[in-house]
Amino acid sequence: MIPFQPYTRNGPRLYIYGREIKVMKRLVPLLLVLSLLVSAAPFTMAEAETVLTVGGWPAGDTAFEAIIPAFEAAHPGVRVELVFMATADHHQQLATALSAGSGASDVVMLEQAWVGRFKDGPGFENLLDEPYSAGGMKDDFVDYKWALGCSLDGERMIGLVWDIGPATLFYRRDIFEAAGLPTEPDEVNELFKTWDGFLMAAEKVYIPGERWLVPSASYLYEWFWMNRDFYNENLELNVEKEGAQEALEAAIAMRQAGLDAQIDDMWSSEANAAFSSGAIASVAAGCWYGGFIKSWIAPDTAGKWGVAYMPGGLSTSNWGGSYLAIPSQSQNKELAWEFIKYAVATKEAQNAMFEAVDYFPGYIPAWDDPIYDAADPFFGGQKTRQLWVEIAKNTQPTFATLMDFTAEGSMQNAVRTGLNENKTAAEIIADMKARIENDTRDEYEIMVELMEDAGLR
Repeated sequence: MIPFQPYTRNGPRLYIYGREIKVMKRLVPLLLVLSLLVSAAPFTMAEAETVLTVGGWPAGDTAFEAIIPAFEAAHPGVRVELVFMATADHHQQLATALSAGSGASDVVMLEQAWVGRFKDGPGFENLLDEPYSAGGMKDDFVDYKWALGCSLDGERMIGLVWDIGPATLFYRRDIFEAAGLPTEPDEVNELFKTWDGFLMAAEKVYIPGERWLVPSASYLYEWFWMNRDFYNENLELNVEKEGAQEALEAAIAMRQAGLDAQIDDMWSSEANAAFSSGAIASVAAGCWYGGFIKSWIAPDTAGKWGVAYMPGGLSTSNWGGSYLAIPSQSQNKELAWEFIKYAVATKEAQNAMFEAVDYFPGYIPAWDDPIYDAADPFFGGQKTRQLWVEIAKNTQPTFATLMDFTAEGSMQNAVRTGLNENKTAAEIIADMKARIENDTRDEYEIMVELMEDAGLR
């Protein structure tokens, strides 16, 4: 016999139409009353609502809000609930939930930097397996992002590609004009093909204590690692790839001339205020940053911005992007998959989200739409989406590892310290190698084991 467990939403009491009922003493009469109410009522009681939780970070919530009404309309009785927080907090909480076996949302966003940490471990549904069978969608998604979401042996995929981040330089047309620089994207592209041209522009923009071209000279080198391709497939550290030395030399020259604002954190309130006021005239990022400028960084600057290729020959870089995944602890896996397929594997939803927040679709069929030929008034009437499609088509795959997140921080610390201490490029690179090797030692050993298990070493 199953022992009776009282309904406890409000302690050991039940409320019916606002009246408190003492459960244990009045159980039988209550059941009879409820039975009569149900049989005699002129209406049918609604089925229980199913809540699908979706976790992530801003501005993904704004993107989802653009498609949730249509999804809920197609799934009566389902309500999508967003659980959003800062990017780092989201991933840390997710890691904790995976370890604990509970606490994760039904659907979760995964930022590219974190995929390498999760894809070869437990905790997520394998979307290549039934009933998901996502492998049939492969040709519809950009290959470099698809590959990053798959395990080393290619047998598992933990997340379906949502957005990608074709990297470009956002620059202030009005400030360039005031400084005597070209303002049209084609002209800016030509000038910034070389670091000499970029440094010349930095000198023209510069007003001591008032205006600079970039937040920090360190970014000129750090831009080379937007893809986070610190290692090759043999796990060899690759901090001296083609063009990186020249970028570091340019960063040193910029710092020695005092031409950067020396704001290392482009996400700080200080940097955001400078982008808005025009104290800093350019910022490089994935295309998603355009949505941030429009919505909360500098919404009052419409028409004053242009978008150009990355300086120094970095014309096919990708910065960031995200995936949607299903934690294995989810109690709504089938519904979670329905949401993921609708959100990122339909042209309708992908482009609705793109228009809402500038999250560029990793879903290739979405690119065949009139919105990609539209002029964007915020960016001076420029057809920015055409530019981002061109970059996305030419971006090459990279190799993701467990060490990427740590290596990125170590590299940034080495470059910024080196610039502050007036070190040479050779000294900075040597320090960077030592830092990365030391800081990633434990992760590297685990990565070696994972590759051995996958038959790759």
